[in-house]
Amino acid sequence: MHKNKYLFLIRAYNESSRILDVIEGIFAAGFSEILVVDDGSRDGTADLLKQHFGSRILFLRHPLNRWAGAALETGFAFIRKVRKERNWEYVITFDADGQHDIADMKNFFEMLQKHPQTDVIYGSRFITKTQTNVPFFRRIILFGGKIFTSLISGVHLTDAHNGYRLFRIEVIDHVHLTMDGMEYASELIEEIHVHGYEIREVPVNIHYDAYTLWKGQRFGWVFRIVARMLYKKIFQ
Repeated sequence: MHKNKYLFLIRAYNESSRILDVIEGIFAAGFSEILVVDDGSRDGTADLLKQHFGSRILFLRHPLNRWAGAALETGFAFIRKVRKERNWEYVITFDADGQHDIADMKNFFEMLQKHPQTDVIYGSRFITKTQTNVPFFRRIILFGGKIFTSLISGVHLTDAHNGYRLFRIEVIDHVHLTMDGMEYASELIEEIHVHGYEIREVPVNIHYDAYTLWKGQRFGWVFRIVARMLYKKIFQ
């Protein structure tokens, strides 16, 4: 695998305490292409990245916090604009808070070797037994998200809201996100399905601790996600 063909797309919001280690881990694994979208951080994340990495990474910044879906679409829009000038063949979405394990990239590589025409690969906490320490209430939220996404999009995944994903770069040309909040995850799967792209899953380990749980989805957000997706489905 030519690792310079893999672009890591990282969304960051107030991640100054963790993002340096995350990026250093990606570099240490032999990857060199990283795009960070700073979603209006107010804790010095932007200055920290410029100070430590300078031109070693690509960097975009929202002046205000616009949430996860908007940050991801900003990254996608940039990729669409410049990709013909680059050597990228795949885009990896990767969290800035240390939840994702760079060692799990071997599972994505193995899937591509077995099924080289695969368009999208989702990481899954549940496809096999992993070392993921998912708390009970988070499991309930994820299970509900899986069922809802399946009903909305017709795509059946074991872990529909996992942020560790691989896209063939051509997919980014056709997938456009219009929803700014966490409901983007369901919209993304529907977009992939509408355009006829093939999705597979591989096992990944997601590391939870007090910090990542505090920054993660709240139970009350589930109702907001459902309401917005149903509104889009019915009225748009």
